[in-house]
Amino acid sequence: MEYHKNTEKISKSGLDLVHKSPLHYWERYLNPMHIEKKTPALILGSAVHCAVLEPSEFGKRYAVAPEVDRRTKEGKEIYANFEASIANLDASIEGLEVISKADSIICERIMEAVQSHSEAALLLHKLSAIEKILEWDDCKAKPDGICESLHLIIDLKTTEDASPIAFGRSALKYRYDVQAAFYCDGYEAVYGHRPEGFIFIAVEKTPPYAVAVYVIEDADIEVGRVKYKADLERWRECRQLNEWKGFS
Repeated sequence: MEYHKNTEKISKSGLDLVHKSPLHYWERYLNPMHIEKKTPALILGSAVHCAVLEPSEFGKRYAVAPEVDRRTKEGKEIYANFEASIANLDASIEGLEVISKADSIICERIMEAVQSHSEAALLLHKLSAIEKILEWDDCKAKPDGICESLHLIIDLKTTEDASPIAFGRSALKYRYDVQAAFYCDGYEAVYGHRPEGFIFIAVEKTPPYAVAVYVIEDADIEVGRVKYKADLERWRECRQLNEWKGFS
């Protein structure tokens, strides 16, 4: 949470908003009246990342709600007991996020799918840092995983379609080239040398939960670098002038 509250530095998600319009960035990060809401999709996405990247932590961060009809007396009692059990948990595991049984099964299936994929499993086994915060100049990044021994950055993406063509479309839509360039530059600033590669582990969100591993090429990273630097410069100008304009 503190990572997102630090508005002195900008993240890739912040750059995406600036790219849309500075006003969108202001609304999300600078508007004192803004209320951040955790959507079901956002909660599930975080749960999937935890299950895949830190499976031993899953039970400490997420509680699976019982499948009951809360309109009935019995269902209300069961759910009330469930909520009471969470409230009475030891302080070391307070703040559990409640997810449905269906979502917990999705997390489990995705975790199993990634672990069953030889290349993806090998990369996860080599991770030395998970969600390590990188800070440099007025920028910040939090890569899903870093393989320090291999000098690689790993990013887990859940997607509707992990096939090469479909994932390529997602990469264009969500500016994965910008992410790769931004994270690679942050890695170099912190570690003193460029990473050897930026790798995506793509896994489908629905059965059969197919997995693919993609390496972004240097030429695409360079294109992403041009994009993010333009957005970064725009953000710096907006901060200096304190002007956050919408669409012209």
